[in-house]
Amino acid sequence: MKKLFAILILSVLLVSLVAPVAVLAQKEKLKECCVLRQDISWKKGIISDCTTAGACTARDACTAAAPCKIDSAKAIGPKGAIICPKLAATDVVDYSSDQWGIICLVNMVTYITNWIFYLMMIAVVIVFVVAGAKYMMSSGDTEKTKSAKNLIIFGIVGLIVALVAKLIPSVIRLVAGM
Repeated sequence: MKKLFAILILSVLLVSLVAPVAVLAQKEKLKECCVLRQDISWKKGIISDCTTAGACTARDACTAAAPCKIDSAKAIGPKGAIICPKLAATDVVDYSSDQWGIICLVNMVTYITNWIFYLMMIAVVIVFVVAGAKYMMSSGDTEKTKSAKNLIIFGIVGLIVALVAKLIPSVIRLVAGM
C-alpha cells in the first residue's frame, strides 16, 4: 500500500511539472476579446466605440442614470487596436473597455443561466403534467396520491432553482461592483 501511494504521489508530481510545458506549447495566442450573446446595459466605466483599427471614439462614462448599451453579436476587448477573430482573422473589436473581462464573464454567465432556466422550466412543466396525471389516475389510493404530491413538491423545488438561476448574473454584478 505504501509503495502504491508513493508511486501515485510521484506520478502526480511528475504530471504537475510537465503540464505547464504542454500549455506553453500552444501556437495561437489567447483571444483578448469576446463576442456578446445578448444586449448588455453597463453602469460603470468607459466603453469606447471602435469601427476601424486605431479609431476608437470614447463615450461619456457609464453611470446608473445613463448606462452604456452594448449590442449583441458585437466584439468587446481591451483598449487599443487589437484583432478579434470572431468571424475572420481581420475583424477588429466593436467596443473597447478596461473592464472587457468582467463584461465577457457577465455575458457568459447570463447566457448559461438563461439556458439553465429554460431547461428547468421545461422539466418543471413535464413534472407537473406527470404529477397531475398520477393524481388523476390514483383512484383514491393513498400511496399513488402521496407519490403525486411528492412530484408536485419536486416540481416546486425545480421552479425555485430555475428562478434562483436567473439571479446569478445580478449577484455577480453586485459582487464585482458593477
